[in-house]
Amino acid sequence: MRILILTCFALLNMTNINNLHESISATFNVVKRGHVLMLEIDFDKENFIKFGGSKSLHVSKEDFSKYLHKTTSWEFDGEKIVPQVLEIKSDEHHTKVICFLSKYKESIKSVTIKNEFLLNVKSHSNIIKLDINNTFKDYRLHKKRREIKVNYNQRN
Repeated sequence: MRILILTCFALLNMTNINNLHESISATFNVVKRGHVLMLEIDFDKENFIKFGGSKSLHVSKEDFSKYLHKTTSWEFDGEKIVPQVLEIKSDEHHTKVICFLSKYKESIKSVTIKNEFLLNVKSHSNIIKLDINNTFKDYRLHKKRREIKVNYNQRN
C-alpha cells in the first residue's frame, strides 16, 4: 500500500513539473527564402482560440490575419510591411503560419518590429528570430518589451 501511495505521489509531481517547465511563447522567424522574405510563426493553438479573437475552434486565415495586423507591425528600412498569410497548418496543440513579407532586398539596414501577439496570456513571450543579411539574431519580447529596433550598420 505504501509503495502504491508513493508511486501515485511521484507521478503527480512529475506531471506538475512538466507543466511548470512548459514555455508559453510564440516564435516569429523572419527568413530569406530564395528571392523573398518570409515570416514563419509558431504558436499554441489553444491560447489563440481563447485569447486571440478567433470566432471558431480552429485558426482561420481571416481571423489570424486580422489579429496579426492588430497586434504586430513590421518595418524594413523605413518601409512598413503588412504580412500576407499564405498557409496555416495546425496539429493537436500547435499552429504554424507561413506569411509573405516582401521581395528580398540585399543588405537590409534597419528593422523595427512591434509585437503584442498574445501578450494577454499570462507569462507569454514572443521570440523574434531574424535570419537576414547572412546574420542570425534573436530577441525575446514580452509585456515590458514590446518593440525592437535593429540596426544592421552597427555591430550588436
